[in-house]
Amino acid sequence: LAQALLRGFGSSNAAFLVGLLQHQSRKLRFEGTDSSGRMPPKSKAEVLSDLGMACFKKGDTAKGIGFFEQSLKLVEEDTSNPLVVTLLLNMGVAHTVQGDMAASLQSLERALRLQERELGAEHVDLIGTLQNLTVVSSKLGETEKAVKYMQRAGEIESGAKLRAKVQQLEAEKAQEGPRITEVTDAA
Repeated sequence: LAQALLRGFGSSNAAFLVGLLQHQSRKLRFEGTDSSGRMPPKSKAEVLSDLGMACFKKGDTAKGIGFFEQSLKLVEEDTSNPLVVTLLLNMGVAHTVQGDMAASLQSLERALRLQERELGAEHVDLIGTLQNLTVVSSKLGETEKAVKYMQRAGEIESGAKLRAKVQQLEAEKAQEGPRITEVTDAA
């Protein structure tokens, strides 16, 4: 997997993409636990997605894409299902590793549209998708498009950092309580 990603993306982007794939897999697993913390039985779509990820991680990217596509056919009608976005992101990365930038772009742009609709246009989960789109657009020679994706990712990240800092300062201020200051007579 690492060698395939290095060939497809270069060392700086490969680690990010592996992390994104693993993050998406963990996120899906944790969201699916019941009140006792146990996992309910997996759907056929989830099993196919897991098989696709296993094949991809072992370096059989084409087989992985096949499983991702089968899984997507089962869930794509329910665009609010987080598995749809996960599958599209995984397919985008897998297509990039295969060198099929046009298919990658199509999957990633579709994932972005769904994320925007479900999460909002400024949600931090869009950053990874926008960064992937930056890489793919750049590889396709679409520099202006790549720059727009990169700028948008930066704006979302900056906004998230700013909001986090404001929340931190507000929390610190709330914990301080009333201040006692010494008052002196000027006379």
